[in-house]
Amino acid sequence: MNLNKIKFWSLTILVTLSVQLHAKDPKFKSELFNNGKLVYSDDFDGELNRERWGQPKGKSIKDGKLTVAPLFKSKEEAMKVLKRDHHLGLEPVAHINRIPEKFVCHLRYKFSKPKLTPGRPSFQIGHHMINLGILKDGGHRIKLPDGPSFLEPESEMALNQWVDLVIEYELGRIRIVVNGKGKTYEHEKVTIINPKADGKHRFTFKGGPECKIIFDSVRIWECN
Repeated sequence: MNLNKIKFWSLTILVTLSVQLHAKDPKFKSELFNNGKLVYSDDFDGELNRERWGQPKGKSIKDGKLTVAPLFKSKEEAMKVLKRDHHLGLEPVAHINRIPEKFVCHLRYKFSKPKLTPGRPSFQIGHHMINLGILKDGGHRIKLPDGPSFLEPESEMALNQWVDLVIEYELGRIRIVVNGKGKTYEHEKVTIINPKADGKHRFTFKGGPECKIIFDSVRIWECN
């Protein structure tokens, strides 16, 4: 085969792969924004993205799912290894880093856990900022930082069930869609900006005891 033919077939393969990859890109849809740039997309069919998820300890990827488990099984084991009596890694904690100031996020996840425990599980939109929790009888609660709470039982959010979540956010306004049921909240306390975070925004998931956090997919668009 001559050099020209090799170049032709190489170019054909590259174009085909590019088209296939582009076809898999999810379409941008939003109630709050006209356009967005896809900055992170993951179906967990490869290695852990450490830039987004941090250190790999306690995390495993298998069969297209990312599972986050506690770092230690007992307080005694944790204290022996860590040489301290706090932040012992007895509950699963996950962070998604580098969240834009304005964004749309599609996320599919679940908390695998026998029962609700005080304050757990929780999903912080912004570190220690907007809190998304599960109601005892099903549904979810949104708690704004130093602000009001909103109860949404119609979403039927529950432990051990996949949650299809869409978040659209800009300062002062957030839209949350859980399992197809959505609402937009406008309030002065709607913010993911933590003054102690040096301008870095992230999601934080905390499971509490006897819990694993399982992620199926995530998409994040930066909006303007």
